[in-house]
Amino acid sequence: MKHAIVVTALTLSTLATAQTAPRQMTPEMQARMRQMQPVIDLAQTVRLLPELEKTPATAMSRAQAQKLLPILQALQKATAVQPNDAKKYLTQIEDSIMTEKQLTAMDSIQLKAEQERAARRAQAQAGGSAAGVRIPGVPGGGFGGGRLGGAQGANAQGAAARPGQFNPFKQGRQADALKAYIAVLQKK
Repeated sequence: MKHAIVVTALTLSTLATAQTAPRQMTPEMQARMRQMQPVIDLAQTVRLLPELEKTPATAMSRAQAQKLLPILQALQKATAVQPNDAKKYLTQIEDSIMTEKQLTAMDSIQLKAEQERAARRAQAQAGGSAAGVRIPGVPGGGFGGGRLGGAQGANAQGAAARPGQFNPFKQGRQADALKAYIAVLQKK
């Protein structure tokens, strides 16, 4: 029994170290991520667009909604979002649809989200090495606590594994949020 406790403690320690140690990307993974960067940037922009609706001064106007809806609906229906298409959509959204005030607000929202993520990472590292580790076989099992969890993590891994065969708006929370935002814009 004493041996099982020691083995369990060593396993937890090893898992915790693996969870908190920075992951190094291979050159191949870095190349894939660079190739997928426009899709990732577009996904982040579309994810943050509903935040603009919370303030009347930055909410989309009816005319903006009419221009934005076809883009969002195309993203929603696409089997995959190609990096070149993502660049085109992002350019349209930022250069032809959004105002300077909206772009500034979006930058502020993005900066705040990045600061919150950094604070959570720092808190997790300072909170002990076992923070965020879940043991398989225990209710809620699996190995959690990574930087990207759930569908977002699976989608990001899918993006790195299959550039040009990935649509971040097709399933999961991102798809649900896009559907809800489309409904908001359609009511304008």
